[in-house]
Amino acid sequence: MLLGLLGCATNAQLESPTGRVMLIGGEGYIVEQLTAGTWTAMRKNGQRVPSSVTGKAALLGAIEEASGCKVTDSDYSQAGKQLDAQVRCPGHAN
Repeated sequence: MLLGLLGCATNAQLESPTGRVMLIGGEGYIVEQLTAGTWTAMRKNGQRVPSSVTGKAALLGAIEEASGCKVTDSDYSQAGKQLDAQVRCPGHAN
């Protein structure tokens, strides 16, 4: 299943009151901005996010797509239930 994450990072998107809902590998993830330079991705069902190389790459790709920015660093938080990413946006000083 995780192998399918990379190829399906943006196969569907919806808006959510708390962020953008994106289907990654057939599962719903909420991708939202936390601060001017930080975005996060978490599963809608509250379970841990993938920590494999391909799973993490799919989540970071979804964050880059949603933010329009380049991920510069990332780490897991909330006991692995979300992936936080620091981003650098074109034309911004962050």
